[in-house]
Amino acid sequence: MAVPLLDGHINPQSQLALIIGALFCFNLIRGIASTAWFPWITGIIPERVRGRYLTRESAANNIGSFFALMLAAMYLGRDAVPHQFAGLFAFSLVMGLVSLWFIHRVPDAPVAEEDAQSKQPVKWREIIRHQPFRKLLWVSFIWAIFMGGLLGFIVKFLKTGEGALPDDRVLYASAAKFVGGLITLWFLYSRLDRLGSRPLMFLALGILGLVMAVWIGMSGGQIPVRFEWVCGVYFVMGFGFCTFYMSLTKLAMATVPELGKSHFFALYSVVGSLAVGIFPILWGILIDALTGVKVNWLGLEWNQFSIYFTALLVVLIATAVQVLRVEEQKAARLNELVFDLLRNNPLREWMRR
Repeated sequence: MAVPLLDGHINPQSQLALIIGALFCFNLIRGIASTAWFPWITGIIPERVRGRYLTRESAANNIGSFFALMLAAMYLGRDAVPHQFAGLFAFSLVMGLVSLWFIHRVPDAPVAEEDAQSKQPVKWREIIRHQPFRKLLWVSFIWAIFMGGLLGFIVKFLKTGEGALPDDRVLYASAAKFVGGLITLWFLYSRLDRLGSRPLMFLALGILGLVMAVWIGMSGGQIPVRFEWVCGVYFVMGFGFCTFYMSLTKLAMATVPELGKSHFFALYSVVGSLAVGIFPILWGILIDALTGVKVNWLGLEWNQFSIYFTALLVVLIATAVQVLRVEEQKAARLNELVFDLLRNNPLREWMRR
């Protein structure tokens, strides 16, 4: 909150160091919180209804994020000044303190008798040797590589690439992804529990693959960068993000054994957090190294952003390969998912009337 107010009082290098330090502390605290949150919720929510819980939780997150981003866009406008950012950070602090009251109302998870009597923690070697968990860990790691810095670099492209958009329009367009995520409340409410995670993860990866193709087209000069189209891409992207993340989270809750689940979730959170923290730096180095590259090939201009989005598409393919290896009991096949989508299509119900 104080860093924006120091603009002009300290040199840019010191200001950047403070920002990096603040981000490090924020992600450290978030990692600790997520490590405790996963086993807590797993113990409270029965497995048969976890999909419904996750969709409701995601809907609440998307609604709150949508209104927060819209508020930020209206408050900052097109030419924001440092004290406005300080005001937003102060607002976030107040909301964070309010959230503590809601956390206090969440009941404690019951402790199994064998866990209470066990004095020996699970060895990290045994956790790594747990084959279903190790396969899931690879999915989480590669997914974190994909997510690391993605949204931030999309904003960089929209602000500096061809057809650059004003700051407020970038924020408004970004808010569309939360609307897309909100649609998962209807789409996944019963499907996640009935069909399992794997088929829905494949569906999400396919959708995100198409989204990456659109970003490649935009950055390569074949698709015009228009505000309306950018909103549509963000909308679809938000749906894909939430579908994959909720499916992955539910699968993690089902894969982690009851004995030593806190240690399993700790490793799961640390691996994801490290990847999300390190790979934005590596992606940024790649984009900066490609500055000035412009090669016309296959009808596209291959520049720093089109190459970056293509690399992300490759990472998505690698994620799909790892999802193929994941073990999940009672998961539906892809053809069953397609049949379910056709049978429960709202358009089909409307045409019957």
